[in-house]
Amino acid sequence: MELSGLMVLTPALCLCSMDKDSPDVHQDLNALKTKFQEMRKVVSAMPGIHLSPERQQQQLHRLREQVRTKNELLQKYKSLCMFEIPKE
Repeated sequence: MELSGLMVLTPALCLCSMDKDSPDVHQDLNALKTKFQEMRKVVSAMPGIHLSPERQQQQLHRLREQVRTKNELLQKYKSLCMFEIPKE
């Protein structure tokens, strides 16, 4: 379920599970609304969120390749014994 669907569904679920005559209902819903607004800001500030899913997959693949290459280089240098790894 996407985030917008969750945001529509959550207040409806809250209303069903709460006593609708309770004075706290509107306060609780406003608090929930505020939390969702904060989360929207957090999500929109995430790096790469503006990219399409395909571009995110490409970036993820590129980053995994970089990690693989760097791990290979580390293993190569370790095998050359050019530096000692402190033992704990």
